Amino acid sequence: MLFPLVGTWEMRQISFSHCAIGISARHKSNSTYQYNIYDMKTIEVVAALIIKRGLFFAAQRGESMAHSMSWEFPGGKVEPGECHREALARELFEEFKIKAYATDFIATRETIEPERIIKVHLYKTIVESDTFTRTEHAQFQWISLAQAYDLTWTQADRAFLDLIGGVVESQKSLYEALPEDFDALPTRPRGAHIFRAVQKPWDAAQNPHHSIGHKTIQILETEFDASKLEIDDAIHAPDGTTRIIFRLHDGLKIETIHMPRDVKSPRVTLCISSQVGCAMNCAFCATATLGLRRNLTASEIVQQVICAVDAFGPSQSHAINIVFMGMGEALMNTDNVLRAIDILSHPNGLAIPPVRMTLSTSGILSELPKIQNAPNRPNIAISINATTDETRSKLMPINKKFPLASIRQTLADWPYRSHEKVLLEYVLLSGINDTDDDARRLAQFALRLPHNINIIPYNETPRDTYHAPTPDDVQRFIRILQDAGCLVTLRVARGVQVGGACGQLLAKRAKQND
Repeated sequence: MLFPLVGTWEMRQISFSHCAIGISARHKSNSTYQYNIYDMKTIEVVAALIIKRGLFFAAQRGESMAHSMSWEFPGGKVEPGECHREALARELFEEFKIKAYATDFIATRETIEPERIIKVHLYKTIVESDTFTRTEHAQFQWISLAQAYDLTWTQADRAFLDLIGGVVESQKSLYEALPEDFDALPTRPRGAHIFRAVQKPWDAAQNPHHSIGHKTIQILETEFDASKLEIDDAIHAPDGTTRIIFRLHDGLKIETIHMPRDVKSPRVTLCISSQVGCAMNCAFCATATLGLRRNLTASEIVQQVICAVDAFGPSQSHAINIVFMGMGEALMNTDNVLRAIDILSHPNGLAIPPVRMTLSTSGILSELPKIQNAPNRPNIAISINATTDETRSKLMPINKKFPLASIRQTLADWPYRSHEKVLLEYVLLSGINDTDDDARRLAQFALRLPHNINIIPYNETPRDTYHAPTPDDVQRFIRILQDAGCLVTLRVARGVQVGGACGQLLAKRAKQND
């Protein structure tokens, strides 16, 4: 059993007996002191881990304080009759004039000094102020874990550094939290009120009754990761489409397409991404050239909607449709996509009904049971794009695992809701999949399914491997389907001029390779 000494003291010997542990320590002056660990005084200390935007608060002890100029987590001694949380609140107010609340206990570390044991208890702590007043400390700052290792710490506080990295990284995103996550906070607004303000910031900005106040905002920023997506570029097309490029916290980029429709009941369709890049390697899709970088978190998916609506409208949630047809294969990130749908459809937030959300997949049939059993189930779209396994496997390698027959059987067994139809997406490629026989086979595939065949004339990409069919060929293909009794819609290309149409998403500025 080893008890480290601090300062200029050295451990010399530990002897065990039935009733005591004897410790012999020698000072640098060669004076030797003998003391019994059970007779040593224990000092209880509480310390605060305060996190904001991936950084944590650290203070440097003043020259008049013990261990002067060393860095520490702020806090102090527990006085008689105080619980840990009371002591921490008192100490932080006395030292920095902030109102603080200890939440989660993290760990305890002990340091043995001559004739006393210092026992430090670290708590994750939230504060309701962003202004700290220094009273005794030499300085304070918000630092990263990497920066912390370059500083000189008190022995007890340095022992916590190896623990807190996971705490900082595991902090839940503000945009992934639900009302019940906010209910436990020491705030005046209730959880549902806070959730609404987070999910609909334009309401909070326009209506004082929907705002939550500065103190609550500060508490949220120290309890949750409040970092936001950054709009790196917004490119507007003549047809009203806006191609939004978001920069993520790690520098990667994704795209969201904002498509207003000027019809009798104006709506906006948001085409959002579920991954950075894509691993499906579909031959006609520009995103495939990026490969898969990583999955998006539920927060990053939700924030695409919040940021796009906040910047470009509409403020009324009932006028929003969402399609998971941006970058990535949604069913390779199913759990985060479903979590995002739960948040986006929550009645206290944006309240976008799941029936106004459509999830497009290349056909990852093994993940469809999760969608089928989801409490907030979106509509399903399947990218078919060919009528023979030979052609589809060339265009979409996933067909080798999930061929057309298995997709057809899955769709036949699907538990359709009232008025629900599966969207069968079909990208028309000149000379590849646009023959009369292709049209007849596609009709045979779709008949006896509640369906809507969505014909998508190919949009050119930097690959330049394929070509779009002529308008006459498109109409010929559609007529054959309609004559066979199929419901068919033609997807009008939106955002082609700015590289924002179906199959063109590269998360790069138009005609640039940044």
